[in-house]
Amino acid sequence: MKKVYYIGWYISDKDKSKYRGNVPGNLKMHYVVDQLLSSGFAPEIISFASRIGYNSIYCSITTESQGCRLTYLGGISMEGRLVKRLDLLLKKILFTYYFIFKFKKQDTIVLYHSVAITNLIAKLKKLVNRKVILEVEEIYGYSAVADKPWVGNEIESIKQMDYYICVNDGMPRELNLEGGKYVVSFGVGRIPKRKTKRFNDGNIHVVYAGTIEMKKLGALTAVEAARHFPPKYVLHILGFGSEESMQKLQKRIAEINGEIGYERVQYNGYKSGKELDEFLFSCHIGLSSNVMRPNFANNTFPSKVITYMCHDLSVVLGYAKAFYDVPMSKGWQFYYEHTPEAIAKAVSNVEIKPVGYYLPSIECMNSQLQSFFKKYC
Repeated sequence: MKKVYYIGWYISDKDKSKYRGNVPGNLKMHYVVDQLLSSGFAPEIISFASRIGYNSIYCSITTESQGCRLTYLGGISMEGRLVKRLDLLLKKILFTYYFIFKFKKQDTIVLYHSVAITNLIAKLKKLVNRKVILEVEEIYGYSAVADKPWVGNEIESIKQMDYYICVNDGMPRELNLEGGKYVVSFGVGRIPKRKTKRFNDGNIHVVYAGTIEMKKLGALTAVEAARHFPPKYVLHILGFGSEESMQKLQKRIAEINGEIGYERVQYNGYKSGKELDEFLFSCHIGLSSNVMRPNFANNTFPSKVITYMCHDLSVVLGYAKAFYDVPMSKGWQFYYEHTPEAIAKAVSNVEIKPVGYYLPSIECMNSQLQSFFKKYC
């Protein structure tokens, strides 16, 4: 009997305190598992996530998540760059055993793309052919700052796979993927039940939700843009970051509010789950203001945009050829220069969408992904 395996840095909800991982990436993996289940497949999940605070070698552990069998690969948990490399090496060795001896020819492997694992599987496929659906959320060699010298090797490994889940409509063109062998899935199309009404205080409430850091500069750019908002527009920042990043953010918020003379910008902390749902439902506009360097922008997608759509927020984001003028972008407001003034103008120009406006687009995206799984798994 054929099986479906899902590979990546997956962490179950109950294990978040035990393993380290990327929050947006983990949310997308949980979503893909849901879509596989809705398509009639219960995947066995194999996770490369590393243990936290476990100063020794640890064995593989098998548990359950989302009704699926979940195996965390063993490794080494200690501080230091060398130990982290050894941890990944051990996981690669264990995974190689799975790939060669446990996975069967009739099975399907769904792989969340990372440079290390995709490169490994590209080599293993030359020894033992297995069917792989590669989920490409980002081409990591095209970073927010500058292209990496190894990006060509990354792309070559990507193209060794059989089928693809791409994060935007431009990626299949850039990779020259064969028609019919890919589907586009922009983000986590999970629509919560609305239990909160929008703010009704006479103000337009704009929200930026995401990681607060100094490379993509999304949160700080949003704060700078708020200086140019029209009166009665309020910006809310939700997210987390390093101590240094948080200090810079809160200092700049205080400075701008002081210049304007009232609290136009608020930092409302890190929120998740129902608390995040309620806060997003209460706002009017969702802002994505990360750096949009062309190679980076065309080979990734701001996952927060789909989250905004699922919460009925009007979307404002930077232009990129890869996701402009496609069916999913209906109703999005783009800005074309990455300046505070241009972003503020786009925010003031966007039409406040009625509740439920984006739901047909989200449901269509989910349906297309499920159909893809039914065809190729």
